[in-house]
Amino acid sequence: MRLKELRGLPVIDPTAARKVGTVTDYQVDPMSGRIAALDVTSVNGSDSERVLAQRIRRVGSSAVILTARGGSMPRELIDINERWLDASTTIGLEVMGDDGVRIGRLVDASFDQDSLEIDAYLLRDGFWSRLYELLGQFGQFGHPARIQPDKVHACSRELMLVTTGHVKASDIVPEETAPLDLRMPLKNEDRLPDYEPERDGTPVTAARR
Repeated sequence: MRLKELRGLPVIDPTAARKVGTVTDYQVDPMSGRIAALDVTSVNGSDSERVLAQRIRRVGSSAVILTARGGSMPRELIDINERWLDASTTIGLEVMGDDGVRIGRLVDASFDQDSLEIDAYLLRDGFWSRLYELLGQFGQFGHPARIQPDKVHACSRELMLVTTGHVKASDIVPEETAPLDLRMPLKNEDRLPDYEPERDGTPVTAARR
């Protein structure tokens, strides 16, 4: 199922067998790779509430079914994670490789209707050769290319950074552990001499000192 299909679905409380509201937006946690919550407007349209993922039993093609203890909470009672992505930030979000090459922009995502885990992020455009190298597949003609959630290295409401495999952890040496020649060239006066004269004038190599 696609994220864009969520909006407008009725939310059902199975215990009371009634509609409690309508989905107006979604919240995706890109780091866990799943839907974190749904924003719901009550049936009478007076209240806006947020239903967390643990209260969602399943997302069907015609309705969202809550758990037996289902329900929702006023949005002001829930800590809103600034890194969650809603419809306004997901659609058009720029995707960049960790090697500094732009890949494209998101247009949607598909997810598992039972676990709410993201199956793939869908791209509207991008460098197809880069995607082939990154993902091992092309989007078929007329269909967007896909990015697997485990490729997401970091994400904000401004940018999604994905792992390309070109930047390896071994290539990054922390400054405090980096050898001197990887940090800054030594000045001549800082270098150890190969030898220095002893008091009697006989040269001694640095290794013997």
